[in-house]
Amino acid sequence: MFEEIRNEIHKAAAEDQKVAMLHFQVLKNARQLANTDAKEFCGLVGIPETYATEFRKMLGLFRLMEQLGVRLVG
Repeated sequence: MFEEIRNEIHKAAAEDQKVAMLHFQVLKNARQLANTDAKEFCGLVGIPETYATEFRKMLGLFRLMEQLGVRLVG
């Protein structure tokens, strides 16, 4: 999973969509990432630790969506 996320984020960076792809990948994989340390995640996918805040925000958004019964459909 981390390799796939890494590849998708780095491909998106070429199109100036790095942060959007990071958000998407964290939301898409939130259940599997729920117990992952934010800084560890950044290291595993090859992004600066400054993105740890974005990781935490997306997990928080996922939890809120779950509470409100909102599901991503794909």
